[in-house]
Amino acid sequence: MTSPQAHLLSPGTDTGPCAVFVHGIEDTWRTWTRLSRCLGPQWRTVALDLPWRAGNDYRWRWSGGPGDWVGAGLEALGDRPFLLVGHSFGANAVLARLAAGEPRATAAVLAAPFFRPAEHRVTWETFDLSRETFQRQISDGMRLRLRRTAPPDVFEVMIARTCERIGPVGFLAVFEQYVASGHLPLSHVDIPAAILIGEADPGMFRPHMEALARRLPRATVAAGDDFDHFCHVNHAPEVARLIEELAAAGAGVRPTD
Repeated sequence: MTSPQAHLLSPGTDTGPCAVFVHGIEDTWRTWTRLSRCLGPQWRTVALDLPWRAGNDYRWRWSGGPGDWVGAGLEALGDRPFLLVGHSFGANAVLARLAAGEPRATAAVLAAPFFRPAEHRVTWETFDLSRETFQRQISDGMRLRLRRTAPPDVFEVMIARTCERIGPVGFLAVFEQYVASGHLPLSHVDIPAAILIGEADPGMFRPHMEALARRLPRATVAAGDDFDHFCHVNHAPEVARLIEELAAAGAGVRPTD
């Protein structure tokens, strides 16, 4: 396993807090640029470039799980404590890393994660609905990255080609993480955590998010009526305020002497 590259978005100050960002599947580290700019100048912000970036071939799956890849990326950051921020698949990768133990993480923001309680049986209906949600989120993410509206026929061809490239292996990377989420050992993750959800996110199921919050000893659910699946981009100022509040509430994101 090679260490994912870490991109410095903002140097911050020597005594300021640090945030490390983990992007979602078929996305890029650049997705965090706007959110980084919305944080105060004292923040040091770093975005990891994970192997599940847009255009990947999913061979990374055979070298380690998502939490392992996040851990490899964090190793290059030294001993400075940080607040971990993940989006969607990246949020679940953060969860997996926290479950495995990450002593430098002092707080976490999980934007649009997915969670399925262990007691919920997985059915073929679960599989089919998950695949529909996955394809819709891939489509929405592509439209967001394009920053323009392509002609419908052209965009449909682009989506079809992307889904063909991703294939079953890519979808199963997400589905397996979804199914496994309810089995993560989270009771010892004793750091403040904010689970950020949006009422405008068609893939969000609030009872499951509240169940996740109950599994984390110090978690809260933060909901935005107009937040969608990509609230970290479309509502970056509001998400930045949430991160600032989590830090100000005693999350301990400042480095120790």
